[in-house]
Amino acid sequence: MKEIRIFITLAVILSIVWVFTQNSTPVELKLMGAVYSDIPLYVVILGSVILGILFGFSITIGQNIKLRKGLKLIDREREKLQGEVDKRRQAVLQENDDLEPTT
Repeated sequence: MKEIRIFITLAVILSIVWVFTQNSTPVELKLMGAVYSDIPLYVVILGSVILGILFGFSITIGQNIKLRKGLKLIDREREKLQGEVDKRRQAVLQENDDLEPTT
């Protein structure tokens, strides 16, 4: 299993290096009114990928926070209901003890 992971990692790294070498052409980048010239295309691609990953993580973190809050509410409700069940069970057991005749 370790060898497969090393092979996949090596293949990904080599693919990235290949993409970078194929896209090293300098480009002009216009960003928010500023103009940046002679930036290699792979830097623009890499920056876009990193920004996309960060954006995706931020959305995922927001959803995780909402889900955790919901789980806490459900857990509190479950504990409350479990307490009620325990009280009723104890009441039934006490009634049964009261009904049993002593000899």
